[in-house]
Amino acid sequence: MNNLKIELLKKDEQVIELRTDINRDINNLRYELQKKDETINAIKLNNIEFKKQLEQYQIRFDEYKENIKSKIENQTTNIQQLQLQTNTQIKDEEQKEKEKEQYKNCTNTLSFIQSSNLKNRVDFLLITENYQRIKLKNNEWNNYKFGIFLLGENITLIPDCEKLGHLKIKTSHLWIKYSSSKIDCSQLGYPQNQGPGKGGFGYSGGGYGTKGEGNSGESGREMYGEETLLKEIHFGSGGGGNKHGGSGGGIIELIIEQQLINHGSIQSNGGDGFYGGGSGGSILIELQSNKLKQTFGTVTCIGGNQNEEYKGGKGRIAMYGIELSLNDIKQIDPIPFNRLHK
Repeated sequence: MNNLKIELLKKDEQVIELRTDINRDINNLRYELQKKDETINAIKLNNIEFKKQLEQYQIRFDEYKENIKSKIENQTTNIQQLQLQTNTQIKDEEQKEKEKEQYKNCTNTLSFIQSSNLKNRVDFLLITENYQRIKLKNNEWNNYKFGIFLLGENITLIPDCEKLGHLKIKTSHLWIKYSSSKIDCSQLGYPQNQGPGKGGFGYSGGGYGTKGEGNSGESGREMYGEETLLKEIHFGSGGGGNKHGGSGGGIIELIIEQQLINHGSIQSNGGDGFYGGGSGGSILIELQSNKLKQTFGTVTCIGGNQNEEYKGGKGRIAMYGIELSLNDIKQIDPIPFNRLHK
């Protein structure tokens, strides 16, 4: 019996010890679980923070990507603009070179024809001798594809006629080098006392673009024609009287494709007359290029008797293809009708 009690007591002690061990193990496990929970919570917190950081990094990356994309687009635009500017500059240079080739000035063209097989007085007209009087076809187009160059002194270009001279010239260039040289249709209009503005049998200058000057108490002869010279172009009318009235000026038509250099004169003036001066004629000039400098020089359609009584009226001048400046018209009389296009 005692042995049994002893055995039971031992068993109880073992059970108590076992319970103690179990409780210790449970407490240890609880502690471990608590640590695990803390670790898990810390990891969760770290994950949340990591996610926040990741989101911020993603936002920054997206912003950086957009910034880079914008820079690339701007750079692409700049490159395209630069390419466009470069292409435009290249085209401009090519156009300038083309224009240089296409629009040669008088000096360059003269050098070209002198070294070519072109024929003088056929393909071009080159006069270098002094005191020359050159007659061209009257009332027909005189075509000189490679220019007219009057390079001597006292050269006169006139139509081949005695009256009603109508000189028509089409050329690439016209160069009159000296002040003594000229293209002249003066006194080649209507003879004395003939034409729409004739002076009549009294003392009176012929009229055309302006009235002729009449005798005291008598009005001058009337104007006629129109200022553009496109609808109609006229000869100047003769001054009054039976024998001593001045003839009117003739007609000059010039088509110049590239350059005009006039250091001489282009004129179609009326003649002087005891009973009245003839009126000036008509000059129509068309310039087909504004790429080269044009020199107009002296261009006149004035009436006869300018320093006497019974002056003839002025004729008409019209110029197309360039807008004339005040400096251009200093030596042009009368003031021309001017328009860029016909």
